[in-house]
Amino acid sequence: KSSSSIMQLMTYVDGFTWSALTHLGEGFDADNNPDDLNVDILNDLNDDLADFTDTSDTWANSPKLTVIPLPSKLGVDRSRCCMAEDLILLEMLLHEGQANDALHNLWIHLCNKVILFQTTVRQAKSQALKTRAWSQATLVQQAVSLHASIYTKTQKQMMQLELGQDQLQKYKPLLWEQLKISTAVGNPNA
Repeated sequence: KSSSSIMQLMTYVDGFTWSALTHLGEGFDADNNPDDLNVDILNDLNDDLADFTDTSDTWANSPKLTVIPLPSKLGVDRSRCCMAEDLILLEMLLHEGQANDALHNLWIHLCNKVILFQTTVRQAKSQALKTRAWSQATLVQQAVSLHASIYTKTQKQMMQLELGQDQLQKYKPLLWEQLKISTAVGNPNA
């Protein structure tokens, strides 16, 4: 990406943040209360402390690591006090879309994993073909992990917005067992 598009995005994020801060009032200061805008950066960087140290000084210039003051970060009660209830609904719709996209991508990658095992891994006869097949399987598993992480973070944000009962039933936390697919379903004789 070009630096001009990154700077333009940061300008939009900064503008939104300043606009939000004017609505939150003078009593709100992100520096005095860092929990208001807490983000789990280490999870985004694969929990490697060296990665965190290398990038911690650049978060202010990175749109991907910037925390936007949305109701899920500020708290529903605080958003209601600031008369920002319409933002709660809009953020809920945003997270529902993100969760649905993540679940859809999980489904696709899990199906790809089954097909990969059926067509490539099991049929590989030489060591070179098996190594190549397993590297492909590893890439698919990384995609599964990425989308599971996206869904989990989105679901946690939705929980901060006080979901209704129907949404609680629809967007449950992912379990590790749900991310595994048995290839025996595709071949009952296996």
